[in-house]
Amino acid sequence: MEFRRARGSEQKQMRVQQIIDAAGELYKEIGYDKVTFTGIVKKLNFARNSIYNYFSCKEDIFLLLLLQEIEKFVEDVQSVFKTEVTDIDAFCIDWAQVWSRHTLMMGIFSIVNTVILKDASETAHKEYRANLHKIYWGLTDTVKIMFPQFSDEDVAFFLNYQTYALAIFPTSIEYKKLNRIPIFEDPSFGPHTFAEEYIPYLKIILKHLIKE
Repeated sequence: MEFRRARGSEQKQMRVQQIIDAAGELYKEIGYDKVTFTGIVKKLNFARNSIYNYFSCKEDIFLLLLLQEIEKFVEDVQSVFKTEVTDIDAFCIDWAQVWSRHTLMMGIFSIVNTVILKDASETAHKEYRANLHKIYWGLTDTVKIMFPQFSDEDVAFFLNYQTYALAIFPTSIEYKKLNRIPIFEDPSFGPHTFAEEYIPYLKIILKHLIKE
């Protein structure tokens, strides 16, 4: 069936979402570098030129996909952490587990500044920046619930740190599996899960922020 251009705004949004979903599925199947417009339209079974009615480049698709994945992560955090943290060790495990449920988000985020934004359109880039701030900083109230002793500056520091911590993800087993990178057992420095790498750094930052 030929993919026809949507006429109304609701239909257009449906088409856009279909394209985003197809790009996400292909990312998991073949990795970011191999995702192309041709691959996306084949997955959706519509004419190749139709995709240009909605996107000018694959980078713009992935920026929207990333924002949607961040939104899912924020909703997950808000649903899990609803009370004050009383056990730091248990919190760190639970917090890392939430992050680990969102490997697609972390995988895309790890290349957004070095790869995706270089070739994204200016409009998509600006919209991504504006919406990233709006969505991610929706966690502010949740952090204040978890750590009522945090000042506004502490909350900002904690949330900013989480984006830096994502630099850890590309060294993890999960990232290698997501991107089909060979995993070699090494007696001197073997592969580790994201949680194994991340939790020690999280404890350090909390130790700095929590004034006892």
